Amino acid sequence: MFSGVAEVMYFVSDPKLAAEWYSRFFDIEITVLANPDYFFVKVGEQEVWFHQADDKVPSGVAGHVAYWQVDDFDAVLERAITLGAVLYRGPLDRKDGSYMCQVKDPFGNLIGFIGPSVKMMSENSNLDN
Repeated sequence: MFSGVAEVMYFVSDPKLAAEWYSRFFDIEITVLANPDYFFVKVGEQEVWFHQADDKVPSGVAGHVAYWQVDDFDAVLERAITLGAVLYRGPLDRKDGSYMCQVKDPFGNLIGFIGPSVKMMSENSNLDN
C-alpha cells in the first residue's frame, strides 16, 4: 500500500535561494523543472522540494521535521552551521549509539539529523569518570 515518503517540501520565501542553499549543504545539483518556480534537490532516493510560502503554509518551525540519517553527525552539524543554519534543539543522546538534533535553516525551517557522534560520545564518557 505504501512504498515510502515521496518528497519533503519546504515552504520558503524564496524557493530558488533555498534550493541554492540546500544544494551547497548537500553538495549536489539543483533540478529545475519546465516551470521556473519549482526547484528540488535529490539526496539518494529522496527529493527535497522548495515551494513559495503562503498564507496556508508559511515557512517556520511549527510541526513536522524530516530527520536525515547521517554517517558523521559532527561533520554534518558543523557544515550546516557554517552555511548559516542555527542549532535549534539538541544534540540529544538517543541511547542507541546515535545522537539527534534540529537546526533552523536560513529560511526558518527545521532540518533534523540523526547519526553517530565521536564528539558527543567522548564528552559523555568524560562525564562518567
